[in-house]
Amino acid sequence: MKVPQNSTVHKHPAHPWVLASCIIFGLGILAAAAFWIKKCKSTSMPRHEYSALRLENGSEKNSNDRHQQIQLQDATYTSCQQYLEYGGRYELQRRLGMMGSRPDKHWFVIKDKSLGAERLLSLVEVPQQCPLQTTATTRETMLELFRSLQHPYIHPILDVEFWDIGAAFICPLNYSGSLKDLIYGENWQEDHGRKYSGKGQGLPYRQVQCLGRQILEALLFLQNRNYPKFYHLHSGNVIIQNGVARIAAIENPLLGLPPKPPAVDECLAFGYLLFEMTTGYELPTPPSAAHLKIELERTPKIAETLWDIFESDSCPTIEELLRDDLFRGVELRELRRTTGISYVTSAEVNDLLESVKVAPLPTPITSLQVKRYKCGNDSKIVEFATVRGKTYMQIRTTTACDNQIKVKPDEYLHCN
Repeated sequence: MKVPQNSTVHKHPAHPWVLASCIIFGLGILAAAAFWIKKCKSTSMPRHEYSALRLENGSEKNSNDRHQQIQLQDATYTSCQQYLEYGGRYELQRRLGMMGSRPDKHWFVIKDKSLGAERLLSLVEVPQQCPLQTTATTRETMLELFRSLQHPYIHPILDVEFWDIGAAFICPLNYSGSLKDLIYGENWQEDHGRKYSGKGQGLPYRQVQCLGRQILEALLFLQNRNYPKFYHLHSGNVIIQNGVARIAAIENPLLGLPPKPPAVDECLAFGYLLFEMTTGYELPTPPSAAHLKIELERTPKIAETLWDIFESDSCPTIEELLRDDLFRGVELRELRRTTGISYVTSAEVNDLLESVKVAPLPTPITSLQVKRYKCGNDSKIVEFATVRGKTYMQIRTTTACDNQIKVKPDEYLHCN
């Protein structure tokens, strides 16, 4: 039908819901188009499908693990923030990455509002084998203990909190990082799994002497204060502050935390640490004769000290290591200010230390006996370890005596 020229056409405005429907319909068309474009691309390049299948059990699983780890960190951050707000003294600044090797340990930068100073808060889950009761009374006793352990080569613990999510320890925030960071030339805030993947750089001879002497002095101090054996000595638990070594993580024995392998006592652990400082990398087992000869060819004194630690009939004590030619002449200016200072600990502190010392070792190894055998010019070191009631035997070196001692090298064998 033709409309006459003189007639009037009435235009009615569209209803709002009609416009909304059109917009939604248009967006749906765009989304469908985008989907089919992506579908066509994936069809024309099937290699992407194969990649997804190949990574199904690898990268996708790692992605899920990382996602779960992020969720755990977020939940821990929220809980920590709530606890700090309730306490009132500290303010949560930011969360740090996984700086250490413990997957259940978290680090935060906080602010002490009473002093206006930044602090480092480490939060760790309390293990079931913790020999102490995490009560307010235990907290006060631990604070008294930590105040009595003021030493230039001990990293101080300023405050302790026991929460439902774990034990929180507050220390000074040190931007220089650990001894391990120094060896590997890494930033202290980087994730542990990334920054220590390669080989580090051995420290200068003089620096190895100074840092080694400072670490030994700290160990002797703890020993003289009746502190439990420190199975947690490694380069990651030594803080470097103004060029001075300070042993950290002294709370670990009190909580019964399992130590990092090889989980040996202070003197043997110091031997591992001395080797790492000199060569730039750590060993999972005692150094062999080849390690001492080749790696330490330019530092014969260090090689001699390590030989005494790992190969002599009896491992030297901390006092004997301090009298060693390698450390005896090192000047320690920081100790001058502590001369003549004495501390008297309370009965509560002594009881706490005794309860920790009589507790089982935080490791499946309950006893360790070392025997050495001679075979001509060669020597054989055999360890007898009791693990959950069973005795195991391990050869630490391979020599001509292998045929006489009927055990396989470098592995534990059940004996009884």
